[in-house]
Amino acid sequence: MNHLISKSLEKTNKIIFIDEDVPGGATAFMLDQVINKQRGYFHLDSQPVTLSAKDHRPAYGTDGDYFSKPSLNDITEAIYNIMHESNPKLYPSIF
Repeated sequence: MNHLISKSLEKTNKIIFIDEDVPGGATAFMLDQVINKQRGYFHLDSQPVTLSAKDHRPAYGTDGDYFSKPSLNDITEAIYNIMHESNPKLYPSIF
């Protein structure tokens, strides 16, 4: 394995896993691999974040995708919150 995510974590000291799978699915697996198996916890300056689909049975089609999976707004908000925690002056609270 190349451990590309761990190498990136060494540079940024922050990590977010985003996936369209259910909570505890692929994002949890990636988190476990990077943080525990590859010992990425040594490089963390803040809590690791996972952003996955909502924990419910989605509607069929594009409506189900829109309301269930992480949207661009959800992703942007989660990343901005990580940056706000790191540097509140440069990234003021958006709430």
